[in-house]
Amino acid sequence: MMKSLDIKWIIHLFATLHLAVALACRSLGIMDEIWLTMLSIAMVVMIGLKVRSKVEMIAATAIITNGAGYLLGVYGAELFGLLFSSEILSHGVSTFMTTEIIGWFTFGFLNLFRRTGYGMRGKMQEQLPPPSEKIGFRHVLWLTGALVILLIFRILLTLLFNDSADPDESLHGVIGLLVSKSWIPVIVFFIIVLFIRYTKNSDMASGTKTLASAAMAVTVSAVVSLAAGMDQYGSLQTMGGRKFFQLFTVMIACYLIMFSIIYIVDYILSVRAAVSEERDKASSARYRYAMLKQQVNPHFLFNSLNILDCMVQEGKNEQASIYIHKLAGIYRYMLRSEERVVTLKDELKFAEMYIDLLRARFSDGFAVRTEIPEDKMQMHIIPCALQMLIENAIKHNRVSGETPLAIRIWTEGQWLFISNNRLPKIASPETSTKVGLNYLHAQYMNICGTGIGIHETEEEYTVKIPLIL
Repeated sequence: MMKSLDIKWIIHLFATLHLAVALACRSLGIMDEIWLTMLSIAMVVMIGLKVRSKVEMIAATAIITNGAGYLLGVYGAELFGLLFSSEILSHGVSTFMTTEIIGWFTFGFLNLFRRTGYGMRGKMQEQLPPPSEKIGFRHVLWLTGALVILLIFRILLTLLFNDSADPDESLHGVIGLLVSKSWIPVIVFFIIVLFIRYTKNSDMASGTKTLASAAMAVTVSAVVSLAAGMDQYGSLQTMGGRKFFQLFTVMIACYLIMFSIIYIVDYILSVRAAVSEERDKASSARYRYAMLKQQVNPHFLFNSLNILDCMVQEGKNEQASIYIHKLAGIYRYMLRSEERVVTLKDELKFAEMYIDLLRARFSDGFAVRTEIPEDKMQMHIIPCALQMLIENAIKHNRVSGETPLAIRIWTEGQWLFISNNRLPKIASPETSTKVGLNYLHAQYMNICGTGIGIHETEEEYTVKIPLIL
């Protein structure tokens, strides 16, 4: 049944059910709060399951939306009361509109942080989660328990406050008392934040965390209720047991709402950090792959093997051995640890090995001049960045003894510059895809928030890259 319904029909269906229940209960003189709460919980759960949301997010959203739904329903009824003379009709319309708002908010929010993709191409489509992520019995039990507790609190609020004629004994009066104590939300906020961060970083089992969360909620709510009540009435005896129980019930409901909001915010921040970390890893992997692909392409291997063959044929065994070791050193450097940055000194050593290989191929067709002071050597750059820019200069320009390609490397402030004179190839010029430069720019943006710079004229091509402390 649920799989065949679109989200919009689920929301419209529950809004209509809310309207029917509200009108029926008010017409019969029956309080409708419990029934409406049950319908609201069912709607949130159905939407959450439809979009494959985490059960923790469904439970937290149910708590928040029920609190928001109460406020919207109460003040919405007052607003619609100005338009309709019938109290029953204004209450019914307010209930319908509140359900629509809560339903679409729930869908929009949970859809942002769903477990898997939920495409919207004309018609909503869903992707089933991998088997390892399917909701199991433990998840169902956890969700059911949380929602039952929410329903119990709603029943308690109805029983405690519906028969009270004293404004101070009403729900609004008790909430006003708690809100008037400015220290309450501040202290509770910091307690919840510290508790969530502590349990998140601890190695406690899931069941232990749940029990600890419940114990913390009861303890904090009881202490705050005692402090607020005694501050208002002077002593515990003057405050009375019923008043304390009212304060405690409202306080623990507020605690759960605050806890849910902070939990969701913490979850969002954690997701963003994880996504950013994965994006950095993916960008780094793509960059390394591009660099490796550039060096293992058939032309590079063909030229390297030809040079080695010539050395062997000419009996230059010692030179061939040195060449092989430098070639191996290049690949060893590129395939080493997952370091995101290396010192400029290490990168220069790597670039010198690469330049030596190029000299064996081009002889005196190019020259590299390095002007880097010693105090810059311990600064950092992206691995293979310098080698890639030298390779680009060789790739897109003529290299010959008649018109040597001049490559210059120097630093200014917090920047490393690599420039070369422009000698475009006459026949079959290489088309630049800028894949390597784009990956390099993305890497720098992810690591230090500053990208590379490119300055191009008819005579010279210059790239500048940030030096990282």
